[in-house]
Amino acid sequence: MASVSPRRQIQGITKDVVAEPLERKMKKHSHEEILSKLARANELARAGNSQMEICKVLGVSVMTLYRWRKMPLHKSDATFAQCGTLENGGSANAGTMDDMRGVLEDLTVENQRFRKIVADLLLEKTRLEEALAAAVRAGQSRA
Repeated sequence: MASVSPRRQIQGITKDVVAEPLERKMKKHSHEEILSKLARANELARAGNSQMEICKVLGVSVMTLYRWRKMPLHKSDATFAQCGTLENGGSANAGTMDDMRGVLEDLTVENQRFRKIVADLLLEKTRLEEALAAAVRAGQSRA
């Protein structure tokens, strides 16, 4: 049984409408391709290109680029990124447990200081709001 293709009238010209699949075949990018395209995207972004321009150059959608940027790294890449202070001049084995423990302790102390600052600021804000409310009430009673 032969399928009949629908015909469409466009500006006086009769044209066969070919039924095309609505979905395009998606390409599965390898991890290396994704990393190289992300590196290229970062270069283009530093050069001042917009997201749309970057995506056109890379041949991907904006949503795909966004997903790639949010994507977690593989274990080997995560270890390299964590310790990978090759950018900072260190070696890939610099992240020992003792170093991490020291960093955690420093961050804990810093976090406690920030919590105290936030608590002090909230108390000061509450005092100021109460003083303002009292001043407004006093101003209304005089009028």
